[in-house]
Amino acid sequence: MPDERRRTDHEPAADGRIGRRFARLFPGERLVPVDRAEAMAAVFDTLGPQRPATCGAYVLSYLFPALGFREHAGHDLRDEDYLAHLSAVTVEVHEVPLSEAIGRRVAAGELTEAEALERHGRQWYRYPVRSSADPVESGTSPTGVARAVALGSDGGLVALPIAARLESGEVQLSDVRWAALLELLAARAEAWQWHAIFNYESDQLLRPTDPSYGADVLRLPDVATRIPRDDWGVGHFVGLVGLWQMQGGAWWLLLCDTYKERGFDGYQPQPAELMRRGLVRTDGRGGGLLLVVPADRSASIANAIAALGLELRMWSNGSPDPDDWVWRPPT
Repeated sequence: MPDERRRTDHEPAADGRIGRRFARLFPGERLVPVDRAEAMAAVFDTLGPQRPATCGAYVLSYLFPALGFREHAGHDLRDEDYLAHLSAVTVEVHEVPLSEAIGRRVAAGELTEAEALERHGRQWYRYPVRSSADPVESGTSPTGVARAVALGSDGGLVALPIAARLESGEVQLSDVRWAALLELLAARAEAWQWHAIFNYESDQLLRPTDPSYGADVLRLPDVATRIPRDDWGVGHFVGLVGLWQMQGGAWWLLLCDTYKERGFDGYQPQPAELMRRGLVRTDGRGGGLLLVVPADRSASIANAIAALGLELRMWSNGSPDPDDWVWRPPT
């Protein structure tokens, strides 16, 4: 269980670092922040970039402590390599030799664990992870992230998977269902205390490193024609800070990226419709979002999502699922 009581009052969008940052980018608009958004930002702002294959686990390194979950089995839940272990991450095979060499030096007493972390903290995986030379397999499966959510919170949190496509390949996240889901989430932000983790194709969204990706252009109604699409060419996981509906009616999302050069120190506004396309994907892999919610509300939230015509199911993004854990619907 978390070591501090979770808040039940919703944080106002105008207060704190998130509110001030948002007001500079989108004056006059009203952000609906996720639960404990300011606490998330306080941790996120201290983090460096992710390791090569850990984007799914990285999201949890600022989400868990913000929600009061600080340790699991004596391990710090801010540690990206422990979260990679809980998420059953498949690292890139070239990372393994250096990590193992560092581990051997620690085991031989040539380095203390503290020294190894200080000098090689981004290269050393202290806990078991898998590896692959196949770029399709490297990374984290959505089931792996859901496993880490369940284990790291000792069952206090549940991840509800909303795949963008049905098993048949048919798109279930249509623009109509997507808009209905966003409206529901905005309306239930306080009551449900939900968080979202997106698994998407990067090249469907605006390129957040482009020189044109600036506040003045982002506020334009034709922004999607002013800023080019991303050309990163990867599947990616990001967390959500909040969402809002522009005065013209379009929904937008404020994301926390795992690389701080993407967007504004890692904070990345994106049109929600482009995210929907990123979740649907055109690269042959599956995509979707994990809705992280308190376990004691998960069944009722699942029912509300089903009422929108959305089926809760996992998807495959190419990374191997955990060998010892499967997602099951809440009852």
